[in-house]
Amino acid sequence: MGFFFQISAVSFMKLKRIALVLLISFPLISQGQGIQSPLAFEGYLETYYLYDFGRPENHERPDFLYNFKRHNEFSVNFASLGVNYQEDAYRGALRLMVGNYSQYNLADEPAWAQFVYEASVGVSLGDRLWLDMGVMPSHIGFESAVGSDCWHLSRSLLAENSPYFLTGMRLSYELLDGLNSTFWVTNGWQNVQRRDRHESLGFGLGLNYRKEGRWELNYANYFGNEYPQPLQLYRFFQNTYLQYLGGPVDITFGVDHGIEQRLFTATFNQWFGVTGSLRKSLSESLKAAARLEYYADPAGVILSDGMRISGASLNVDYQISPNAVFRVEGRRFISPEPIFNRPLGLVNRGNSALATSLAIRFD
Repeated sequence: MGFFFQISAVSFMKLKRIALVLLISFPLISQGQGIQSPLAFEGYLETYYLYDFGRPENHERPDFLYNFKRHNEFSVNFASLGVNYQEDAYRGALRLMVGNYSQYNLADEPAWAQFVYEASVGVSLGDRLWLDMGVMPSHIGFESAVGSDCWHLSRSLLAENSPYFLTGMRLSYELLDGLNSTFWVTNGWQNVQRRDRHESLGFGLGLNYRKEGRWELNYANYFGNEYPQPLQLYRFFQNTYLQYLGGPVDITFGVDHGIEQRLFTATFNQWFGVTGSLRKSLSESLKAAARLEYYADPAGVILSDGMRISGASLNVDYQISPNAVFRVEGRRFISPEPIFNRPLGLVNRGNSALATSLAIRFD
């Protein structure tokens, strides 16, 4: 991976100056006029400690994980600071970040891009129709880098191995009350900047339906060629999830499926994943959530090597305040093949970890 971000001290000082402007200027602007400002300031910070019982010598969790990546050390998974601007006819968002999420998800991006969680500008094209351009959170899945918005301390295998963000153009339109659609044209599968000889655009469609604040059904897809020219091996990916809130137990069920053309043959490589979560409130400040998941990518399209992985996790959350949460989670992976590294060059079919995190958001 090289150095943490491979940037110079000058670049880091510039980032600090930008963050300082965001921190000081925008709240003063929004409060000083005595009226509601179109500017909204926000921030988030999540720190953690994780122990991987496989004791990886390089202090890194398995290759298919991109959050809470470091073993046996205190670290920052995601810290962000940003501002949103909203008017009737136009809007914008700028959010800077540091932490494991950016270090590992954007490891192949230029240094400047590794600090950018979101940078977008949008205009209204008509009633309920918006056009946005820039770096934006993707329409795929029910999890994000903001841990307090997720049921579990760690992210699911589905989330870790599909795009967290996309760079390009997004059309969003409210079809009906509670039914929203998005159409994307992008630089590719979770890319800020294109690599050499990668010329193909990516396309995506999203449909989201919410009913009575309890039910949510989401469908998202992606189509594109992720290979350098002149190769054209197209990928089609789909994600669907159903979420129910407000009962004795909250429920989430999600499915991924993807196919990609193979070289010199009419057949396709395939991968798929499934995850299910249950969450229950134990008291006003305590919640518990359990997750089962399975991910299979035998051809290694998404994962670095062909793998089949089963997983289970259990976490307990203590809500310190409306904006702060403390979490503890145990997680276990099992594979039919010995794919998990151990010290002295040994491998194992299982991997276990125990993690704790403390997160706060402010807006």
